[in-house]
Amino acid sequence: MDTKLSCGVGNCVNNINGLCSAREIKVNGEGATSSNQTLCETFGERSFKNSVTNIPNMNIPGEIKQLFTQNSIEMTPKVLCDATNCTYNQNRVCNASSVQINGMQASTSQDTKCETFKQG
Repeated sequence: MDTKLSCGVGNCVNNINGLCSAREIKVNGEGATSSNQTLCETFGERSFKNSVTNIPNMNIPGEIKQLFTQNSIEMTPKVLCDATNCTYNQNRVCNASSVQINGMQASTSQDTKCETFKQG
């Protein structure tokens, strides 16, 4: 399932105006009981090196579509998830219609969290 993902991680290489440009992200949180115990493993701090190494995971078709529309979200990554206690986790894939990842001052993935996490 491709999910609408809002990104509040300002320093992430995948964040473009609050949308996630990754084709696929992974949320970690095995055993998590709250959003504070989750993190976005796909986080990469903005740098030239991370931009280049992230190319294989770019959602290029979604980015191109997004350029031509402001009425819908076209950059919708697949959200893989290890937070098995989350109600939205279905066979390690998030089935929430929208996901919010936060960590405005993040410099590592440890500084991020999935705000959509809901213990199930």
